[in-house]
Amino acid sequence: MVHSKTQKRFVLVNVEYTINALSSNTATTHYRVWPHLGILSVGTVADQEGWGVVLHDELIDGFVDLEKIVQEGDVVGFSLVVTGMERGIELARQAKCLGASYCIVGNDAAIFRAEQILRLSDHPIDAVFTGNSLAAVREFLRQVGTVALDAMNIPGVAVVPCGVNRSNEALALRAEREMRAKLREQGMFDAQDVFVVPKLDLYRTEYWQKVWQNYRAIFSHKHANPAHVRNALALFAQGCTRTGQMDACSYCTIAGVADIRLPTQEYLKRLLEAYEAFGINYLFNVTDSAYEMHSVCSMLKSLGAYFKEGLMLYGRAWGIARHPEYLEGWLSLTGGRLLMDVGMDSGDANILERGVLKASQAGSRFEENRKAVRSIAKSGAHLHYSLIFGSPGETRDSCQRSLEFFEWTRSVLGSQLDQCETDIYWLNHGSSASRVFHDYEYARQLAALAGKEISHSVWERRFRRHRDTLVVPWECEEAWYDCFTSITVQEAHEYVSTVVRVMSFHQDAAPGRDHSFQPG
Repeated sequence: MVHSKTQKRFVLVNVEYTINALSSNTATTHYRVWPHLGILSVGTVADQEGWGVVLHDELIDGFVDLEKIVQEGDVVGFSLVVTGMERGIELARQAKCLGASYCIVGNDAAIFRAEQILRLSDHPIDAVFTGNSLAAVREFLRQVGTVALDAMNIPGVAVVPCGVNRSNEALALRAEREMRAKLREQGMFDAQDVFVVPKLDLYRTEYWQKVWQNYRAIFSHKHANPAHVRNALALFAQGCTRTGQMDACSYCTIAGVADIRLPTQEYLKRLLEAYEAFGINYLFNVTDSAYEMHSVCSMLKSLGAYFKEGLMLYGRAWGIARHPEYLEGWLSLTGGRLLMDVGMDSGDANILERGVLKASQAGSRFEENRKAVRSIAKSGAHLHYSLIFGSPGETRDSCQRSLEFFEWTRSVLGSQLDQCETDIYWLNHGSSASRVFHDYEYARQLAALAGKEISHSVWERRFRRHRDTLVVPWECEEAWYDCFTSITVQEAHEYVSTVVRVMSFHQDAAPGRDHSFQPG
């Protein structure tokens, strides 16, 4: 894209360390199949405000060479998840050396660590976007360069530490709900703030071709016309419906997960028109639990939405078990391939009821998982679900029951099971479980689930002293297993490997995670 010399420039980088650190890019192709929607949406807002926009997605294009794309005076933004946090900070330092006027960060990891980022002694980051507000991005771009940073007062933009860490802990989510309610009462809440129709051609043609080629190379056996698949991410709504009944899952580090927003029909109409004009025919809706948002499905249907190559969306076992009829509604929008992505977490009833605390009535959580699987089998849809080894109270017996549940799903679904993706339990800042870093009584409760006790001194040494780190250090992950489960982290990895090995021989399986990611 050619920019005039006088046009303000906004360079946006999606930072991805783990995938690029692996030895062979060929071996990671199955991770490089979805274009990054976040930087595309922010870039769209910048484009609307008259900025020249440069996008680099490290997940698709590999490590960025900032010397080639950063010019003096640029505003440079970085999208940070936990596996790219430390690399992102180093990139900001490099961008400043190359003449960037401001470096800003956003996305989940940055949102939850805004305090720590802004307190870095050399101040590589000038502003942190502390939510998903696109209005905040728009206002920042209008003020930057004309208003001093310390004079900015933009909701959702932090330029100095305020002494409070945002998180998905119950009390924090409750406070956020109350704040949104007050804004609604005052007529100051814009429910459509997070929705923008992305300008798809901000990504160069070569980028899209790489995305589609990667997807076809890995998932061609899932489509009748693989050579014609053009896949992309889309946002049909925001938030997870679980949070309307309970708090977030203990491991969840999705910022704004409890901020549930539904789009207007006009937005969906324009979104569909844009994707159709670009030739997109397979969509992954990234809304955290869209399945239960039946009104969204109804609006799409009324607009004549039809995804020829299929549709992928997140759902909950709770929703599929209680409303199996919704499967037919979503299937009616597709050429026949509906892929549900569901976090089932465990095959052990005790873990689901006490360790994970799934949102349902007591005693029904394990059967909900089974009922959801049966409903998917009956409908003809496909399933991609996840299991976690290492939830509070985990034992070898509970892990074995998860393996038994896994084998049962294979027998029931056959080729309708695309993937069972497994991982160890990760403790991350911002999750509701991160309460363990500052609440000793909570740590005692977690230990009791494993039939253990944790002394104050052990808690202080193994958890509390790490509360202000940018990312949770590995020693804390080991401490989680030592203090709150009856398995070791090494055993958790072995259970993960067992599922990976079995799935590699499963009929028509899609590639899944073949190792556990570590922050880097």
